[in-house]
Amino acid sequence: MSITAITPFLRLLEESGNDVVMRAVDAGEAAFARWSIEPESFLNPTLRLPHDLVIDLLISFTEILDDTSAPLRAGTKLNLGDYELLEYLCCTCRTLGETIACLGKYYPLLIAAEYEAVIEGDRAEVRFRIAPGLRAPDSINEFAVASNLTMAALHLQAEGIQLPIEIHFSHAAPAHAATVQQLFGTPVLFGRESNAIVFPVSMLSHPMRTADPVLHDVLRRLADQELGALNDLSAFPARVRAAMQAELRNGARLDTVAARLHLSPSAVRSRLLQHGTTHTELLDRLRRDTAERLLRQSQLSFAEIAHALGFSHPPAFHRAVRRWFGLTPSAYREAPSTHPAAKFFRRDR
Repeated sequence: MSITAITPFLRLLEESGNDVVMRAVDAGEAAFARWSIEPESFLNPTLRLPHDLVIDLLISFTEILDDTSAPLRAGTKLNLGDYELLEYLCCTCRTLGETIACLGKYYPLLIAAEYEAVIEGDRAEVRFRIAPGLRAPDSINEFAVASNLTMAALHLQAEGIQLPIEIHFSHAAPAHAATVQQLFGTPVLFGRESNAIVFPVSMLSHPMRTADPVLHDVLRRLADQELGALNDLSAFPARVRAAMQAELRNGARLDTVAARLHLSPSAVRSRLLQHGTTHTELLDRLRRDTAERLLRQSQLSFAEIAHALGFSHPPAFHRAVRRWFGLTPSAYREAPSTHPAAKFFRRDR
C-alpha cells in the first residue's frame, strides 16, 4: 500500500491536538519497529507499506482517538494532491465515467483494491473492495468510500452536479451509524452486497473540472511505467520466498537469504518494502503454509515439523500454530480439512 494512502488519517490526528499526535507517533514507531522498517525509509516518496501494517496503524489510531467513526471522518480530510499521481491522472479525465474506469485500472498504485462501475437501469453503482485475501475491516471500507466522495467533490465540475442516491456498505450497521448518515447526507444502507456509491447514471457523463486530455496522456504513460514496475516487483518476493524455502530449516535469516540472492540484506529489505512487504512477513507466511501442509499431509512428529520450519524450540512452534490456526498442533492435525479438494476426495465417499 502506498504511504500516501494514510495522509488524510494523519491530518485528522494533527487536528486532534499535540497529545494525540505524540501518542500516535509512539504507536507508529512501535509498529514500524515490529516490522523492521527503518525511519529513513520514509524519505522515499514511493515507499509502499505492508497492507497489514497500515491496517494495524488505522486500528491503533482509532483507539487513540477513542472514536469508532475516526476512519470515516479521516476520509473527509483528503486535500488536493494527497494521492499524487493516481489523483492527477484520474482528475484529468474528461468525465466522471472515464475517471471511474481509470481508477479501476490504476487503483493498485495506491492500494490493492478493486473498483468498478455497475449500471442497472438509471442507476450506477461504483463498487469498492479490498483485494481478496487481504484484511478488510469495516473501517477501511468506510474510509475508502468517504475519501472517494471527497476526491470527487474536489475535482468534479460543480454546475449540474447530482448528489449520490444511496451509500451502501457490506458490513452491519456500526455503533456510529448515525454519524455515517449525517456525514453523507444521503440514505446509507448496511448489510448490502457490496460497498458502493449509487448515483444517477447520467452522472457518468458529468465533466471533470480539471480535465486535461494532453496532461492525462502524459500522466498515463508515467502511471503505466509505475504500474509495470509494481507488477515486476511481484516476481521479487517470489524469489525471496524460494530462497527462504531453501534456508527454512536453518531459520531463513535475512543475511543468509540475501546471500542466496547475491544481494545485501539492506537491498533485500528495501526492495521488499517497495512491494509492501517485509522479510518477517514473508517468513511467517511461508512457515504457516508449510506447517499447514506438513500437519495435514505428513506423519512427522511436531518436533520434526518445528525443526523443518526453523524453530529453535518446539514451544515456539506450538505458539505459532495457535496464532495461525487458533488450535494446538495436535488439534489442528485431527480436525477435518475445510479445503474443497479434501471434501471432494474424502475417503468415505
